[in-house]
Amino acid sequence: MSMINEILKSAVDNVQKEKNEFDVKKWAEQKNEKRQWAYQTQDEMAIKITEEGGLYKTYLDVQSRFPSYSAGNVLLITAQNPEVTQLRDIDGWNKDNIYFARKPNPITIIEPSNVYTREDGTEAQGYDTKSVYDISDMRTKKQLNTIPYTDENILKAVLSISPVQVKVVETTFSNKLVNFNVGKRIIEVTEDIEVKEIISGLVRELASIHLRTYENSELNNFKNESVAYMINKRYGIPTSNYNFEKIPEELKYMTPQEIKAELSKTAECFEILTEKIDRDLGINIKTKANKDRER
Repeated sequence: MSMINEILKSAVDNVQKEKNEFDVKKWAEQKNEKRQWAYQTQDEMAIKITEEGGLYKTYLDVQSRFPSYSAGNVLLITAQNPEVTQLRDIDGWNKDNIYFARKPNPITIIEPSNVYTREDGTEAQGYDTKSVYDISDMRTKKQLNTIPYTDENILKAVLSISPVQVKVVETTFSNKLVNFNVGKRIIEVTEDIEVKEIISGLVRELASIHLRTYENSELNNFKNESVAYMINKRYGIPTSNYNFEKIPEELKYMTPQEIKAELSKTAECFEILTEKIDRDLGINIKTKANKDRER
């Protein structure tokens, strides 16, 4: 037998041996364990961020960098490495000829997998874990997620997405600098206030319209402020005046599932507003064909 034939036979034998030794049951168990770890981590982080205002703010910081990521996946990222700025899987980085610079630190998220049939015959969406990697692990110059637009550009973009009229007034109905007047269905803006204050106020009131959280309550105000903070953070508007140390009591008594449902509402509102603002600013953002929503 020639040397080439021996090499080929050895390679084929090794592949077959690997197939024979592959334990499907063990592989499935490992996948299930990792999936359960991800769900448990989500639940634990959901509770933690309602107990510590600083951690909740960190969660918002992560969400502001990843508008298309679900609240559950942002909880996972916050638990593993809240400093990440740009995440892709291996194939995503390699498509741009970008490779690991050192031993990578994978971040586990959850994404939709196959639809499966339950025992009762109904179909359900399956979910699986996936590893993604931050740009800090890659052999490339770090690109910061900053957007070079003026306050006036951002203000025009925010005004353009308002579903109701915005009107300048001497004083608003509620004495806030910016206020959604539900009765008149207009957003009132106090005259002679700074552009940054107008942007923050407008986004807060737009969030209240999209979320239907314009009724004055601790939880509603908290959710509106959360969306406004993330928009400000994303577009470089100062956020030093935001304080999330006081978590609404209502959140503290919720189950992890209920907390994640509330987080999902603000995350989806933030994504909707961001997409519209980006479009008006002419920012070309690649959106994912399949949103990474999980349970």
